[in-house]
Amino acid sequence: MKTQRHLGLSFLRGRIQAAEIEHGKHVQLTGLAERDSTLDFSQVGAQLNATHPQLRTFVSELKELINENRFLAGIISYALPPDPVFINMIPADPSLKGPELNEYLQWEMEQYYPGTPPKEFIIDSHALHTPKGAPKELFMVSVRKGMAGFIQKVTTDLKLKLNIIDIDQFSTEKTLLFNYPEVLDHPIVLFGVRFGYVDASLVHKGEMSDYRSFRSNSDTDVKKAIHQYLKYLKEKDVQETPAALLLHGADIPQNLILALRTETGIKQTLAINSCRKLPTSAKVSKPLLQESYRFAAAIGLALRSIE
Repeated sequence: MKTQRHLGLSFLRGRIQAAEIEHGKHVQLTGLAERDSTLDFSQVGAQLNATHPQLRTFVSELKELINENRFLAGIISYALPPDPVFINMIPADPSLKGPELNEYLQWEMEQYYPGTPPKEFIIDSHALHTPKGAPKELFMVSVRKGMAGFIQKVTTDLKLKLNIIDIDQFSTEKTLLFNYPEVLDHPIVLFGVRFGYVDASLVHKGEMSDYRSFRSNSDTDVKKAIHQYLKYLKEKDVQETPAALLLHGADIPQNLILALRTETGIKQTLAINSCRKLPTSAKVSKPLLQESYRFAAAIGLALRSIE
């Protein structure tokens, strides 16, 4: 198998997280890096386009990050924060396919953005696994074409090949599946802690089956959001207690982990170790490895098969 390197980027609190993974006979983490950025996708993502005045500066920042860390990737992927992206779970007839499904998704977008033509969005959906007899649901994600155009122009200027544009919470699921295979037969709850919000999702048998987002501005709010989500899952008839409660993102102090473990009764409550089962080059920064929960989305992207 030809050896290739894949660079995954995520964006957390005005900083860029980068993870480089080599794909060959085996996969190996070959680099981690983090730096400040003048561009905060959470704040300005919805206004971005291929001619945005910050594009050149952002490209320069990424070139510096790549050169300073001697990344050799030819392929790049991006994990966007959810703030500038439309995410929703909607009821849907499972028989909807092709043009009929696209028409339905565009109608949904018009309900939320009545003044914006649906053609200005890139819309995708995924059928969620639901219990027998429960209403069928679609997970729907929509990104403005301007933001996608910005990312494509950045990638072209970096002279790299674009593989995936994803959402950070969902990119992290690949990191979870790779590093915690022993708990995949049971429900797992995954929480992303970011500025002002907590993202929550349920992963069962390797597939996401639920997603919600909560406002949060403190550790107390994080705990409250997690308890709210666990209560919500019980009300949704998720009978089995989650086998693990994993957190990623920023500001995950050990006392928060210990409090959640005590309050929820879920013994495997921890900040995700994004490199738990991932072979790692000796050159990878040891301090960054110790806080690999910040890089969960970037690593998850870089782990994805190169298309």
